[in-house]
Amino acid sequence: MKTANIFKLVLIAGISTSLVQTVFATDLDSGNYKIVGATTSAGGGLLDSASGNYSLMNSIGNISADPRNYSTNYRLQQDPSVNFIAAQPGIQCFETTTDGSTSCLTGPAELSGGMVAICGTGGCYDKARFEVIVNSNPSDTLYTIAISTDNFVNDVQYIDGATFRPEAEGNHDINDFRTQAYWEAEVFNIKGLASNTLYSIKISALSGDFTQSDYSIASSTTTGIGSIFFDVDIASSSGTTAESSSPYTVAFSGADDLVGGAAATTAPSLVWLDIDSNSSGGVAVIQFGKNGGLYSATTTQTISSTSSNLDTSLEGFGLQSFYVYNDTSGYLGDLTAEANYAGSLNTVGAISTTANKIYDGDGPITNGRVGMYLIAKAGTNKTPATDYSEEIYFILVPRY
Repeated sequence: MKTANIFKLVLIAGISTSLVQTVFATDLDSGNYKIVGATTSAGGGLLDSASGNYSLMNSIGNISADPRNYSTNYRLQQDPSVNFIAAQPGIQCFETTTDGSTSCLTGPAELSGGMVAICGTGGCYDKARFEVIVNSNPSDTLYTIAISTDNFVNDVQYIDGATFRPEAEGNHDINDFRTQAYWEAEVFNIKGLASNTLYSIKISALSGDFTQSDYSIASSTTTGIGSIFFDVDIASSSGTTAESSSPYTVAFSGADDLVGGAAATTAPSLVWLDIDSNSSGGVAVIQFGKNGGLYSATTTQTISSTSSNLDTSLEGFGLQSFYVYNDTSGYLGDLTAEANYAGSLNTVGAISTTANKIYDGDGPITNGRVGMYLIAKAGTNKTPATDYSEEIYFILVPRY
């Protein structure tokens, strides 16, 4: 008895300038003290009172220690308080979709391959990583991050120091100022972003009370989009990299004919699936059949599909996982076959008319490849015919 034509598949800056004026002073009085003969030179310095108990600090014309250039060359100090302001930080990296390289320095080793190496093909669609250039600020300096989708024209938000998500200005407080080590210990330290959207960030430093620096020059990146790739191939058990085109057909024929009452037979060709997805929640591969078994229009009989051991069953038909592969890292997911389909010998999982999950991926899948046997056994009560067949549908479901 023969069956054929088993299935078809449905794949589903601105510039600012500061001016400095020369200040001259004589006796500076207060209600209680008097500073005598205070004058201001171009170099500034400490001016002592007559008693020697009090001093006036003044600074005129110093070049800012802040490494940020506000104009083409320099920004000049405006008053003594600027000496105590934290150095303006910079942005080492702000990345979402880099591929093959990175500007980040403190991320995981996998990041050397770019953000696609830790988010999957297409990069990150809802999160990002940034790192801080401290510019000589001490290690206990705190940093806050502003974020915008219009380069800070109208949309200005801040990154929450606990959730790492954008928050409104009204919810922004001192708890959102964190150390460089804190920010960079979180691999994805900006979360909850919209896909395919241009974002800009800038960073400000705080070191002690009343010492917040100006914000850094902005850095921008565009988030990726949800990306999946799903492909079907038909090949032998050695076809781990084989590619084929439709129509996708597997046949029990020739030496592999199904014979009523005979032992279970494995089709010579396997179903292979290629799977790629950057969905952070992973993927599921779902399958179902049109007939729930191998159906013959000629005999109107069906070799029903069940999850069973065909060596001990009178008849049956199903799938058995043969091969599973994907790139691995601490940030990518792994594909695994569901229990009913992970059997050995002639144990198969059902191809029913209702959907059944056959593979699951627990994170982004890169270079995924799975292969499945088709195994069948005809009962003694089945009338021979050449049109026993089934259509099997495979669906990739990403979890974003």
